[in-house]
Amino acid sequence: MSEKPKLYIAGMGLITPLGGNVETTAAAVKAGISAYQVSDFFTKNQQPITMARIPDEIFTSFDAEIDEGDIYGEVYDRIIKMSIIALREAFSQIDITKPVPLILSMPESNPSIEVIPLDLLTKNILNQPDIPIDPAQIRSIATGRAGVIQSLELAHRYLYELNQDYVVIGGSDCYLEYPILQSLDAEQRLNTTGSMDGFVPGEAAGFILLTRQKNAALNIDNKIISLNNPGIAQEPGHMKSEETYMGDGLDQSFKRALANNNLPITKVYSSMNGERFWAKENGVAMIRNKKHFHENAITEHTADCYGDLGAATGAALIALSVSQLFSAAPEYNHLVYTSSDNEWRSSVVVNKINLPN
Repeated sequence: MSEKPKLYIAGMGLITPLGGNVETTAAAVKAGISAYQVSDFFTKNQQPITMARIPDEIFTSFDAEIDEGDIYGEVYDRIIKMSIIALREAFSQIDITKPVPLILSMPESNPSIEVIPLDLLTKNILNQPDIPIDPAQIRSIATGRAGVIQSLELAHRYLYELNQDYVVIGGSDCYLEYPILQSLDAEQRLNTTGSMDGFVPGEAAGFILLTRQKNAALNIDNKIISLNNPGIAQEPGHMKSEETYMGDGLDQSFKRALANNNLPITKVYSSMNGERFWAKENGVAMIRNKKHFHENAITEHTADCYGDLGAATGAALIALSVSQLFSAAPEYNHLVYTSSDNEWRSSVVVNKINLPN
């Protein structure tokens, strides 16, 4: 696979159950702090559901006016407000002179669950004067966890083919409503008392501001961060499929992401959330691509701290990888990967670059 020009990180924004920005969340993850708590939601067997929630006061004290439209509710409110908080942080790190394209990662489609209408979310984002988004250049990818890294392909076209100076990618997601939880409960996928194979639903928003210009990249101690070509693949034997799982999807995603990588990967940031399916998938992909990893490579499955973040997963993992690369002198290359419940698998190498003094 030919290597395309790199994308550079110009800004990041993140809100999770561990904190209201990238720095706080990264510090909490590094310290191994868990946001897990028993919620007021129950399974059909009256077992309390463990969740990871952002404190309600974050939303009640929110300082921007929200246009609720005709259909509204608590989950929509949280998704919109989280998006605005994370986008504000991402744009606060650089002066933008003109509106930029936005690529939104959205939840996977599910006939039994209504997701937030795209126009309701984008309308409220566009209403914020401190978030310079071009309304004519908003796109969405409804593939869940894999969506943010998938969107890097479209971001590359905006930056290098359409000559945009910046593009922002990311997502906002929340499991905090009964239709979603009931669907997961019916599939026995929730972390509850006595469950050995479930995950903790979380909520978050994360956004990454990208540029093609090194001199516009986020610079800390004369170091910047680049993203290589993403590796996008499909898994025929995915969680929702009746086909036999062979592990080919994530393996191919790794191979495509690592094709032009010259340094061993020292750390892997994974979307694994506690379900055995994802641990098996990780093991298959790591073994088949062993030559690309440092012998002491560490796999970080940060959902252990903040729960499953759905469509916001990719942005959160990239932000945590970037934060770690800036703070750790010996580390230069990470692999970030995300797997959706359906077929999509996506991976990207995150690389620290030392600029000349």
